[in-house]
Formats: sequence, C-alpha cells, structure tokens
Amino acid sequence: PDGKTINTVAIQKAIDKAHEDGGGRVIIPEGIFLSGSVLLKSGVEIHLSENAVLLGSTQHTDYIKLKRWKALVMAESQENIAITGKGTLDGQGRRLALNIDSLFYVGQIDSTQYTFPEQRPKEYLRPQVIEFVRCKNIRVTGVTIKNSASWVQTYDRSENIIIDSIRVISDTYWNNDGIDIGDCKNVRITNCYVNCGDDGICLKSHYKGYSCDSIYIANCTVRSSANAVKFGTASIGGFTNVHIENIKVFDTFRSAIAIETV
Repeated sequence: PDGKTINTVAIQKAIDKAHEDGGGRVIIPEGIFLSGSVLLKSGVEIHLSENAVLLGSTQHTDYIKLKRWKALVMAESQENIAITGKGTLDGQGRRLALNIDSLFYVGQIDSTQYTFPEQRPKEYLRPQVIEFVRCKNIRVTGVTIKNSASWVQTYDRSENIIIDSIRVISDTYWNNDGIDIGDCKNVRITNCYVNCGDDGICLKSHYKGYSCDSIYIANCTVRSSANAVKFGTASIGGFTNVHIENIKVFDTFRSAIAIETV
C-alpha cells in the first residue's frame, strides 16, 4: 500500500477467488494501492475502507480493453456486482492521459486514433475509472471517484443500477463526464455530488434496439464545465420514463439541462 507497488495481480486473484467461492467482498484496506485494470465478476463486491485508495496506474500498458473502452475497474456480462465503502478510486487521469498523448508524437499512435482539432488522443484510448457493460444488479455507493483520463464512469446496456451517495471529482482532462448512463434500464442515481470537466450526469443512447428507460435521479448536486444534466449527445434509441427531482446545479459552462438529438 505504498502507491508505487503494482497490485493488479493480487487484487484480481482476490476477486477471482471470491467469484469462484460463490461471491463475496474484496476489502481494500487503508493505504494507497496502485493498480491497472481489474475485472469485477458476478457476486463480488469491492469494498474500499475509509482512507483506502485504489490508484490507477499511469502506464497505458497496465490497462486492458474488453469489447469497448479501457478502465480501472471493468465488468462485462456480470451480475450482482458492487463497489462500496468510504474510500477513493483515483484514476490519475492527467498524468495517464499526457503519457498516452506523448505516444502520438513518438509514432506509437497513428493519426486515426488522434483528434487533431482538440489535440488529444481519442476517448477510447484514455482509460476511465469504471466501465460496466451488459451487467445486471449493480451497486456503487459511498465512494469517491476522481481524476479520470476520459469519462469517469460508464454503465452501458445494463439494468438494475443503484448509484448512491458517491462523490465524483474530475476536472483533470478532456471528456471528463461525471456519470454516463448508456442504454440502461431501471437506474437510480441519488444523493450524489458531481464536479466534473464535462457533462455531469449524462444519459446516452448509442445502439438501435436499446434505450435509456426508467431512470430516477434525485437529491444530487452538480457542477459541470459543460451541461449538468444531459440527454445525448448519442441519442439513437432515445430516452423514456426519466424522473429527475431536487437537483442543485451551479457554475455550469453550457446548460443546467440539455436535451439533444443527433
């Protein structure tokens, strides 16, 4: 727990063992635990104790890609998964993103992977802190999530999601969306504080045959360098049954509420 020793293999072994035993809790104790990508598996809860930090590596080779983007904590097609506790997930996004950016200038990233007008690598090259794809029964509660190299956290084509009492602080690099919900069903986002460098709480729809449906957002505070609450930009399948109440919004650069269709 020194913030220097890479703990990816040890953390993954604990997750795998809990999964093999039918489910359980993997406790990150007090300390700073450096890690690359770990795969959360069905029935497993990562619990960050108070003063525990899961610190993302700044080396791009420590991250893996499943079918979509890279992230520190990832899951695909898993059920009954959770991240809980009073600890912190810190992506070290500025240093990580700048390290990836430098790869373009030494010829390890080609021009198709680089956005020239904004002078930065494409989003999918820059790891998020959390990405869950096609998962069911997700809980993310209590933790602080900060300093992403791209979007902070994405929930994609998943259902039955509870996000409660988390703090999101990420004004580190471009595309720092606070919470992205893409084509998900039965989602509750409550009692959260979001301060981010792009859209705060963002509903997206990337895929035909999918949509954001039955979304409840309440009792949250959002500061955004773009839009606090946004529908879109991706809006292929659309948004239905969305209920938002008691939201405090301050210091947004664009809009408090944005409804966009592309």
